[in-house]
Amino acid sequence: MRFLQEDTPITALLARFMDLILLNVLFVLCCVPILTIGASFTAMYDICMKLALHENVKIFSDFFQSFARNLKRSTLLYFLTVAAGIFLLIDFRCAVLWETSFRFLFQTVILSVGYFYIAVASHAFPALAYFQTPVFSTVRHAFVLAMRNGIYTVFIMLMDLLPFLILFLDPALFFRVFLVWISFGFALLAYLNSLHLVRLFAPERVKELEEERKV
Repeated sequence: MRFLQEDTPITALLARFMDLILLNVLFVLCCVPILTIGASFTAMYDICMKLALHENVKIFSDFFQSFARNLKRSTLLYFLTVAAGIFLLIDFRCAVLWETSFRFLFQTVILSVGYFYIAVASHAFPALAYFQTPVFSTVRHAFVLAMRNGIYTVFIMLMDLLPFLILFLDPALFFRVFLVWISFGFALLAYLNSLHLVRLFAPERVKELEEERKV
């Protein structure tokens, strides 16, 4: 049958879907030690951005090569991200409980800082994988890119926060779709984000690829 031929859009879509399933399984397994979540997250985005750029990728071997290559830097970034997040949560909790007329002002300031925190965190791990720069340089670069990204930053932030938003708003729904997240959900969200992130990180390269595909 024609739709089963290798060069049809359907087979390409199915092949990409299988790649994402394998990538998601590797991501989840490598997150189990907890301490390696940062390296696993970075490796997943490394593969997703290569897929978005239509590079020839071997999911299994390339994932673990990226995991090992970025282990130290991504683990440091992960600890910094977690520490900053805990600090903001404690500050916001204190601002909520603080009995003062200025409470709303402090809450607004902390929420504003929280927006920039999430924006940078959502760009930092992909940037770490793509640019291969030191951690603090990556954080500064991620901040600039996130602020330049405009409305797309909000989109990427919402995509990254989607599992947590579902868990917070409707725990019953989250556990009903939990199998989806374990099967391919994380990799699918990372891939959708990567389709735009590569345009942000390497606009000229994406433009060249689009021109080659038109020829």
